[in-house]
Amino acid sequence: MKSLFLSVTLLLTTFLNAQNNKPIKAKLQKATVYLQGAHLYYSETVNLSQGINDLVFENISSSINVASLQANCKEGTVMEVRNFEKYKERKPATNKYAREIEHIQDSLEDYKFYDIELDNKLKVITTEKNLLTNNKLMRGELFNDSLVLLRESMIFLKAKLNEYYEQELKITRNKANNAKIVSKLHERYNLLINLQENNGEENQQDETPTMQVIVTIFAENPMQTQVSFNYLIPNASWMPQYDLQASTQSNNFQLKYFANITQNSGLDWKNTNLTLSTSNPNEANFKPELTPWYLSFLEYRQKPAVNYLSNRLVPVQATKKLATESTDKDVPTNEGYYSQIEEKPLTNYIEVSQNLIRTEYEIKLNYNIASDGRAHKVLINQKQVPMQLAFAAVPKLCNDAFLQAKIVGWEDLNIIPGSARLYFDGTYVGEMYLNASSNSDTLSVNLGRDKTIVLTRKKLKEKFKVKFIDNEKIETRTIELMVRNTKSMALEMELEDQIPIVQGTEEIKVKLLHSDDAELDELTGKLKWRVKIGSKDTKKITFTYEIRYPKGKPVAGL
Repeated sequence: MKSLFLSVTLLLTTFLNAQNNKPIKAKLQKATVYLQGAHLYYSETVNLSQGINDLVFENISSSINVASLQANCKEGTVMEVRNFEKYKERKPATNKYAREIEHIQDSLEDYKFYDIELDNKLKVITTEKNLLTNNKLMRGELFNDSLVLLRESMIFLKAKLNEYYEQELKITRNKANNAKIVSKLHERYNLLINLQENNGEENQQDETPTMQVIVTIFAENPMQTQVSFNYLIPNASWMPQYDLQASTQSNNFQLKYFANITQNSGLDWKNTNLTLSTSNPNEANFKPELTPWYLSFLEYRQKPAVNYLSNRLVPVQATKKLATESTDKDVPTNEGYYSQIEEKPLTNYIEVSQNLIRTEYEIKLNYNIASDGRAHKVLINQKQVPMQLAFAAVPKLCNDAFLQAKIVGWEDLNIIPGSARLYFDGTYVGEMYLNASSNSDTLSVNLGRDKTIVLTRKKLKEKFKVKFIDNEKIETRTIELMVRNTKSMALEMELEDQIPIVQGTEEIKVKLLHSDDAELDELTGKLKWRVKIGSKDTKKITFTYEIRYPKGKPVAGL
């Protein structure tokens, strides 16, 4: 019991000391930004007295993750670190507005009785009107066929009803005006009460508290030392964005690696050192566990057959909707301007480090990142990436040739998936998604269409053959591809086409008979040719394939 009392006393004393200590406005030194979340680091030089010291630090984010808060001292011993929400001290109430408040209270009391008076008048009028309209004389039950009495009664009833309705309307208007005045008096009354309680300051009770970090340190002797602390916040992040710049005068791609940093922590990061990390502390770090995988026989229950005469089974053919690209507009090139620009590489100010689970980019330049939820673009890396320019085309889908840049070994660039803007000879040509998790060892980047290369594809009708052997139908088809180079220089091109592949049955067989030395991917049926075409020259390629299937059975996809 005694030890518990001492602990409570020590805690209370520490708390009171913390309130009495003058807060230190700590300067944010460094921010490590994750894909989701950020770690904020502080370091301050402080003077410690002998014994227990309570250091109160301000300039703390209101979205602090308390569980992540930690501190250390270079020479002293950190006993405890915690956060505290400090509200502005209330000022004592004043009687400055007492007379006006009392006057409003009297007015509200008067208007309350006035409203009761109006209600009573309305009740009297309603009672008189009911007595008049329910009177037998007014209802014509006592006239004994006297038209003169009936006429006089109706004239009297009309006059009295008009009088009653006029009085009701007047009372209703007075009650409405009374309600407006009472509402304004209540608003004024509440405002005066608030001003009186807060000594003339409005809405003091709704103020945002000041977040503090309190570090309790034990020092054996008085000293000057360094105290550091850090914590995690959830509402910050960064996303990668890339610029890929290519030129006909260079065999390299210039890759610029940007980070779009956003933070809404309630704390502006001023002149702060930044480190960007590819990890995410908000992701669960638990390895999934396998559960037993059971196999058993399926048991089917027979259902009575139902004959739906209106429904007929028809073969369904799967179709693919091909996305067509809009025609590129002719834009002037900035080749000369692009070749003259020389930039000082940012790599002089960036240090890249890797461990087993993440990559970090430490930027040696300080940045200002406002707490506004907007994206702040920061250049974090740039590299020269070897590339090869080549043309590619798929005449089956499009009659245009595409200029492509082939990048080999791009997986060594330490990048994560993100959008990339493409520039060729200084001109913007579009955007792409740079997928660093692709299994391909070569990255193809489309730089634009070239309409000076003429492409055609056609089925040769004279070589189309159909024959029957036993119960099989055999179709032989030949496709011709033609490429005409109208340029004044030779070029290399990669052409693609395909033959059909069979899935789900062994009754259909497809065989490639002739391909003009194409590379065949048997899993996808894709054919690929790499051809060289001289200036003003034309190249023809043909391939032939046959399809065997049972006659009388329609084949979907032909």
